[in-house]
Amino acid sequence: MGMIGNYLTVNAELLQSIKNEETSLYEIETKLDIDKTWQALHYILNGGQEGNDSPLGAAVPLTSHYIGNYSDAEVFALEPDQVKRTAEALEGIDEGWLREHYTFRQMMEEGIYPLIEGDDEEGFFDYIYSHFQAVREFYQQASASASCVVFYIS
Repeated sequence: MGMIGNYLTVNAELLQSIKNEETSLYEIETKLDIDKTWQALHYILNGGQEGNDSPLGAAVPLTSHYIGNYSDAEVFALEPDQVKRTAEALEGIDEGWLREHYTFRQMMEEGIYPLIEGDDEEGFFDYIYSHFQAVREFYQQASASASCVVFYIS
């Protein structure tokens, strides 16, 4: 089964309702499922660094924008201005940039999820690139609607 990265778009009131534990994450329709690519994408966009709270680091927030544990999940949220900055940063990222920053062997050595021994370098790149494109499009749409973004792993 594995751990799946999920994105939601919500307004400020619904985000507050999640924080107050009045609304479960699982009651809200998932807008984007990035399957098991969350740690690999986070790693590439952060240049292998933890704790990067840059707009690119916020695209798959695993160390920044943490709001707490809700609905039995670690939850991260971005406000509309942060969503806009992240969308703008992702606009400049194309396949060439992603490939240039893709360090398959290093990621294997560091145990980046979901890599396992025997994975194919090119096949894994294709897998994460297709999900990256979806993340970039998701942030563009969320920014256009001035939404908050919620990310969690289930």
